[in-house]
This record gives sequence, structure tokens and C-alpha cells, in this order.
Amino acid sequence: MSKKALRKSNTREVFQSKARFFSILLIILLGVCFYAGIKATGPDMVNTADTYYKDQHLMDTKIVSPTGLEEKDLELVKENKAVEQAEGSYTLDVTDKRENNVIRLMSYDKEAKSGLNQPRLLTGRLPEKSGEIAIDNRGEELDKYKVGDKITFDTGKDQLKKETYTIVGLVNSPLYIDKVSRGNTNIGKGSIDFFGLVPKSDVTLDVYTEIYVGYNNTDDLISYSDAYKKQVSKNEKILKEELKPREKTQFETIQKEGMEKIVEGKNQLSDGEKTITEGKQQLEAGKEELTKQKEGLKLAESMGQVIPAENKAALQEAEKKLTEQEDSLVKEEKKLTDNKQELADKEKELNDMKQPKYMYYDRDDNPAYSEYNDNADRISSIATVFPVFFFMIAALICLTTMTRMVDEKRGEIGTLKALGYSNFEIAQKFILYATLASIIGSALGLVIGFNVFPTVIFNAYGSLYNLPPVIITYYVSYIIQSIIVALLCTLLSSMIVLRVDLLSTPAVLMRPKAPKPGKRILLERIRPLWSRFNFNQKVTARNLFRYKQRMLMTVLGIAGCMAMIITGFGLKDSIGDIVDIQFSKIWHYDATVTYNPDATKQETTDYEKERDELDIYSSHLALSQKTVEVVNSGYKKQEVIVDTPKDVSQLKTFITFKDRKTDELYKLDDSGVIINEKLSKLYHLEEGDTLKIKASGDDVREVKVKHIVENYAMHFIYMTPAYYEKIFGEAPDYNVDLLNFNQEISEKQEEKLAEQLMDTKKAINVTYTSQIGKAMDDTMGSLNIVVWVLIVSAALLAFIVLYNLTNINISERIRELSTIKVLGFYDKEVTMYVYRENNILTVLGILLGCVLGKVLHGFVLQTAEVDMMMFPMTIHGISYLYSAALTILFSLVVMYFMHRRLKKVDMIEALKSNE
Repeated sequence: MSKKALRKSNTREVFQSKARFFSILLIILLGVCFYAGIKATGPDMVNTADTYYKDQHLMDTKIVSPTGLEEKDLELVKENKAVEQAEGSYTLDVTDKRENNVIRLMSYDKEAKSGLNQPRLLTGRLPEKSGEIAIDNRGEELDKYKVGDKITFDTGKDQLKKETYTIVGLVNSPLYIDKVSRGNTNIGKGSIDFFGLVPKSDVTLDVYTEIYVGYNNTDDLISYSDAYKKQVSKNEKILKEELKPREKTQFETIQKEGMEKIVEGKNQLSDGEKTITEGKQQLEAGKEELTKQKEGLKLAESMGQVIPAENKAALQEAEKKLTEQEDSLVKEEKKLTDNKQELADKEKELNDMKQPKYMYYDRDDNPAYSEYNDNADRISSIATVFPVFFFMIAALICLTTMTRMVDEKRGEIGTLKALGYSNFEIAQKFILYATLASIIGSALGLVIGFNVFPTVIFNAYGSLYNLPPVIITYYVSYIIQSIIVALLCTLLSSMIVLRVDLLSTPAVLMRPKAPKPGKRILLERIRPLWSRFNFNQKVTARNLFRYKQRMLMTVLGIAGCMAMIITGFGLKDSIGDIVDIQFSKIWHYDATVTYNPDATKQETTDYEKERDELDIYSSHLALSQKTVEVVNSGYKKQEVIVDTPKDVSQLKTFITFKDRKTDELYKLDDSGVIINEKLSKLYHLEEGDTLKIKASGDDVREVKVKHIVENYAMHFIYMTPAYYEKIFGEAPDYNVDLLNFNQEISEKQEEKLAEQLMDTKKAINVTYTSQIGKAMDDTMGSLNIVVWVLIVSAALLAFIVLYNLTNINISERIRELSTIKVLGFYDKEVTMYVYRENNILTVLGILLGCVLGKVLHGFVLQTAEVDMMMFPMTIHGISYLYSAALTILFSLVVMYFMHRRLKKVDMIEALKSNE
């Protein structure tokens, strides 16, 4: 045989064994598709968002001051070397007079075409002249507003040039990338429904409400990256130092202007007092004159004189005017007293006023921005575990398939060796076969994976975020990794198997392999059991143990796929359980009311009266909430909420403390604190350990961990008022009120209730547990799409694995099966001859897969968790059932195809001797 003939033979091998070639190609395609697709999804999500932020010039830092910011502040910011752009902006929270909606108005400068936080126009146009507004597209989604409508605002103050605005366009903003939350406010119902953009010239505020900053040294850095965060933090630190003198200057200016107004007010009061004194003197003089006139009138009447009626009327009119003058003076005096008190309060407030601090917020302080990153991180975390396991199963099947191919070609290898061909020339067929299958499968897998997985998963989050379509990127690293792994699965496995045959002599190779000797198996030694087996059962048992390698491969292949399907369903269970467990079984309260720290006693009384008179009100718990950082050395800092209940005995009605594993219930006492389980895992804490915490502007404090409890969202430390005072050296400030209702209420009722409570001025925000749970459920629900992608992919792999292993099993035993057909077995009996073994191996694979699935599920969950969240490690029984049912279904489908193949077996051809 010439080299040309050898090359032809190598090429023909692909077409002569299309089923095997296609099965290898399909396994590689599925493995690469899944690996590259899942690995690319997280980076694609980040890249899409990062591109959007850069296109819309999303700010890097927002500066805010309680007293507003002036032009001088803006000039100082612009002078900073790291600042590329800085803009002063106005923000107003207003209510719509027609609808019960709270709208956040933001100033828009049409001249700043490339300014910061550029809106993305969806419909219509941006505002160009006074009285025009472009609104958040969520306004339209509420079915209340559309382009061309007019909105009339109730600002409560003269802050806008106009009250009524015409909607000219619908927009998105990079400041609000999520579709639902628009933040909280201290007016109306406490939550913002949507935002709107109005011309900057329409806002009549004296100072900026915020300054947005964009840096020139972050342009090349990717949003969410550590490098970006470090650079922004470094820039902010410099800005803080440069603006620090402005805090003092602004404070002194405010005090000076305030004192001037107070002095002016005192002067006006002094003038008022003088006016009232003069009025009193005039009143006294008038009264004396009136008394004299009355006495004169009486004297004249006593002397018999007739007094004209007009004289009496004039006297009565004069008396009436004096009475009115006296009432007016009393009112003026009361007003003067009130003004005195008001001025005294303002003077005290001015004297007690502390120097305002400028606050600096970066992108991470935007909940939607951070949440999006958490979602991308979850996908990336899943991508570090699941695809690797996926590829392991694919590699196992490829090894089995290539081993079978080499065994089939033993005679051909021996012939070629006898004809003088070198080992490399003989190996070329297998190299070509494996390489072609790997390269074609990898290429198709990469195209499908890079395009389908990111698009499907990103679109799943489309219901949550206002972002442009996903940007597909072909990552060179993932391409190289995929191709290398694919070649390792096929080429390396075939070379390992081929190595043994290439070292054998032609004479040995040209003879068929001796069949494995039959041996007595363990079951045969158990006489009472073995004697009850019929012929078919005995053959099945012997064959299972005779071909141990095939048995092991089949069981492991099925178990691996079963484990991945179970993991997929288990992730769905864990994700779905979070909301129910956290918001029903752990937290039992219905609403959280945040107090206004500046509320007066009367406002507090009004709030308590309003709350207690609510029809749905059941009970309440005053709570002190304080945010601290855990600062244990060697660990990443975590923000933790310290909750201190005023009445510890009532806490169990609102929150359940229990151990997740033992269900043991705990109570809060003065000997230590209770912390959540995820916090204990992050810092490797156990009961009795010490935890270091630090509040803003405070020293590091140490608390003793008394109990660790089940919790799935955020980090909490619970302590009694006595323990709080012991740790912080002061009594807790009860700034939150937890409410329990006696019935479920609708969303409209929630809005009305929030407005009622906030009208008392004691409440500045009302948050409902149901709303938090719904928002969390939406986020977790989007992750369910990812889970279904995992389940479908694992199910496809399971089908291919079963098909491939069954196909190899039949190919290896074609002579044996032909023999029993010749002996008179019917087609169905021949099929069952094979499938009795397959059924047993499938059941064993399912059982092993249940164990592996539980382990893999736990591993994936721990990898996918973010610091602020913990997933329940639960897999529902029905999920095991679904996974097993899918595997059995695929087995039945494969059985059907194999049955058709066995019916067409050419017995004479199969039984021909190779001798």
C-alpha cells in the first residue's frame, strides 16, 4: 500500500464510521459549547455594562453636602488633576398632583452633549426648552404616562419655574440600570416611582444638590474590576483632602448668614414690640376717651336731655373699633411671642449645628450597579465548576470511544506494520480522526457557545435591567483552552490506547483479541440465590462482572450526567427557597419604618397615635439599627447591621433565631451577641469566639459570639440594650420601628399606609418586607433561566453518553448478539439481552449520581455564593425524581434506536471469522 493509498484510507475512515465520528464530534461540541458559553457569559455581562457606562459617561464619584454645594466647590473639583469632567446638578423629589406618584426630577443641560450621566433616548426627544420633560420609561410601564401628556408637580416650595410640564421623550439613565427600584425619599409614600429630566434653567435652587465627577485615569479600566475600584478610591481620597477646607468655610458662611438673619429677626421683633407698645398706649388713650364720652352721655340723659341716635351709634362704633384694635393687638402679641420662640429655636439650632461633612459616593453605592455585578459573579462562579465537571464526563466518553476504535483496527494496524509502515504513519489515521472530530466539534461549539449562552442568560436578566443588547466577545483564552481540552479528550486518549498496539508484533495484532475468560462471580457462590436465577439473569450477571471496565465507564458516565441534572434542579430549589425561608420562616414582620432623627416630641406622639389606630396594626418593636464593619485581621471587611431591640422579650414575634442544622431555638441575652451563619463562615467563627467591629468614626470594639443562627440575606449582629451599652458606652438610639399586621394588604394599601405614617413627620421611610421579597424573588427568578440552561445542557450530554456507551456495547458484542439471533432469539429478546445489563447499570448510575449530585450541588452553591448571601443546601425529593425520570427516558429512547439497529444486523457478515 502506497502512502497515497494510506492517506485515502485515513480519509475514508471518517465516512465509513460516521456514527462514531459524529458521536465524538457531538460530545466535543457540547462540552466546548457549554464550557466556552458559560465561561464567556459573566465577562460578556460585565463588558456590556462597562461599554454602556462608558458610552453614557456614567459618573465615577458623586459629592453631596447636607447644606448643598456651591460654584466654588465645583471649581475646586475641576482643578483636580485626575478630574476629566465635573458637573453641578440639581435633584428634586416632587409629587404628581394628578396621580399618587413620587418623581425624582434631575436637571438636564442640553448644551452638555458629552456631559456625565448621558440619558439613552428610547422614544421622542430630550427636553430643549422650559416646560418640557423627558421621563424614565418606567413611567410609561406604569400605564400612566406617554409622550405628549402633561404632568403638574406639587413641589411644596418655589423650586421650579413652572408647575406643568409636557412629556417629550422616554429615556433610560446609567444612574438607574434596573427596571424597578428608583430609591427612597422623605416625601409622599417614601419611595420614588420614576425619574424625569427637566431643563437645568428651570430649577431655581441657590445651590447644587450634588456634583458628579468623572476621572481621566479610569477610562481604560473595566467597571467592577479591582483596579477600577482602587483608582476611584485613591482619587476620592485626594478630592476629600482638597475639599476639606470648604467644609469649614461653608460652615462659617452658613453660621454668619444665619446669625445675620437672626439679628435681623431680632431687630424686626424689637420693632414689633415697639409697635405693639405704641398700639397699647393708643388703645389705653382711646379707652379713656371712650369712658369720658360714655359718662358725659349718661350725665346728659340724667338731666333730661335728648341724645341724638347718631351720637349713640357713633359711640358704639368707636367702642367696636377699640375692641377690634384690642383683639388685633392680642393676636400681634401672640404672633410676636411665637416668632420669638421660633427665632430662639433657630438660634439654638444654629449654635448646636455641627460642621457639615461632604459625602462621597461611588458607583458601588448604587444598589442596582452592585447587584448587577453580583449576578455576573454568580454566573462566573458557576462557570468555574460546572463546565469542568461537564468536560470530565465528555473526556471519559471520548476515551471509551477511541479505545473501541483502536481495538477494532488491531488487524489493520498489524497489516500495516507487516507492510513496513512506521508507527507514526500508522498513527496518522487516529491522529487525523481525533483531530478532525476535535477541531470541527470545537469550532461549532465555540460559535454556538459564545453566541447562544450569553444571549439567553443576558436576556433572562432583561426583565430586571435597562441595558443594551449583550455584546458578544470571542475570548482567545477560552478558545485556546477549549481546543486544548478537546484534543486532550480525543487525541491524547487515542494515543495512550494506540501506544500498546504499536509496540505489539504484527502477528499478535492480526489475530483477534482473546475473549475475556469466564470466571465465577461472587453471586455464584451464594447457592440459594444463584439457583433461583433463570438463564437470562445468570448471563446478565456474568456479563456485568466479566466486562468490568465497560460497567465502570457506563455507571460513571450515567452518574456524572445524573449528578449534573440533580445539581441543576437543586440550584433551582435552593434559589427558590431563599425568599420563602428568609421572609416567612425567619423574618415575621411586615414593614420597617425608619425614624426622622430630628422629629419633635409632638411628631413622635402623632406617629404613635396614627400607627396604633391603623385597622391592620397588630404589634410593633422599636429597634436600634447601626451599620458597622467587621475588621478581623486577615479577612476582607464586611458591612454588618447591628440590631438592638428595645423590648427583647418581644423579639421572637418578629425574628426567629435557630440553628439551621439542629433547629434549636435561641434567645438573646446579656452575655453575648447572635450572628448569622454566613458571617461566621466568612470569618471562621464559632460560638464563644470574639468578633471585632468598628462603626464610622468610632474605635474598634470586641463582641462575644453567643450563638450562630440561620439567615440567608445580608449580615446581622443582634444584641440586648444592656450589652450594647456595655460595648459602645452609650444607650442605643432606637431609629427603626418594625410593624406586624393582622392581615395581608395590597400594593395600593401599602402606598396609602406609607403616606399616612410619613405625614406625621416622624417617619421618613416605610419599607415593606413583601416588596423586598418580591425584588429578591425577581433577581433569583432570573437566575432560574441559568439553571434551566444547565439542566438542558446536562440532559443533552446524558442522552449522548447513553447513546454512545450503548452503541459501543453493541459494537463490541456484535458477534455474540448475532450468535444468539442464529440460535433463535427474537428481536425483542436480543434487545433485552443487552438492555438487562444497561438497565442495571443505569439504575446503579442513577443511585451513584444522587450521591455525587448532592456533593456537586453543595460545592457549586458555595462557589456561586456572594459575601452578602447564603443559599439553602436543600434539594427537594421531586428534583431527584425528575432527574432519574429524565435519565430513564433517555435510556428508553436509546433502547428504541438500538432495537431498530439490532433488527438489521447481518448475522452472516458479523459471524465471519477473522482467521
